[in-house]
Amino acid sequence: MTHEPTSHDPNLTEPTVLRFPAGWLWIFGIVGVAAGCGIGFAIGPVGRWAVDTLPSLPGPLEIAMTVPAVWLVPVASVLGFVGGLALFDIARKESLTLTVAADHVELSQDGREQYVPRTRIGAVFREDDDLVLTDRNRRPLARFGAGDLSGPRMETVFRERGYPWIERNDPLATEYTKWMDGAPGIDEAVHTLLRARRRALADKKARDVEEIDEKLAELGVSVRDRKDEQQVRVLARRD
Repeated sequence: MTHEPTSHDPNLTEPTVLRFPAGWLWIFGIVGVAAGCGIGFAIGPVGRWAVDTLPSLPGPLEIAMTVPAVWLVPVASVLGFVGGLALFDIARKESLTLTVAADHVELSQDGREQYVPRTRIGAVFREDDDLVLTDRNRRPLARFGAGDLSGPRMETVFRERGYPWIERNDPLATEYTKWMDGAPGIDEAVHTLLRARRRALADKKARDVEEIDEKLAELGVSVRDRKDEQQVRVLARRD
């Protein structure tokens, strides 16, 4: 089910940007301080146990044991806070930044960026944690992980601007089938690309996976990943 625009607010002419919530900065920081504080209290007992038990101390523990006991907890807390901020920065970079304008959509995630004109979009929907944009023939235009963004907020932003949002999760689910190497009905060229894609996934080479997805689309096949398996769908022919 799709929805038409629900508002004529002139402010909707301005793009809306959705990104990893800034409030998580303090959560990561607080968790880092708590973890560092716990480690600071544990270093003394663990160090004494290690001195009495092990033939030699691990390098980091040996260095920590040289710090005066009164400074262990404050120093570990500060290091924990810094570590929490670093983890927040990593999470923010790996999270999707979504810009929805009246005439286009921009998606940016972990060094990957894509611009999709409004005129090309035939449907927008969630596929579990993914945000998917397709054309009017249901051919994929963009697929990005959006698990860190608010689903209701994302839906509202698209609907307010008149994008063809499909309310049902994963409306194309029944059209995908599990890929099995060598299975009949699939060209050998497609099998070859899917084998290469499987290796790229195992090696965590996201750019290679993206390039292979584009080659598969040119051959009329859409692919997605579910529970450590590749699923394929034969695409509608272009007009």
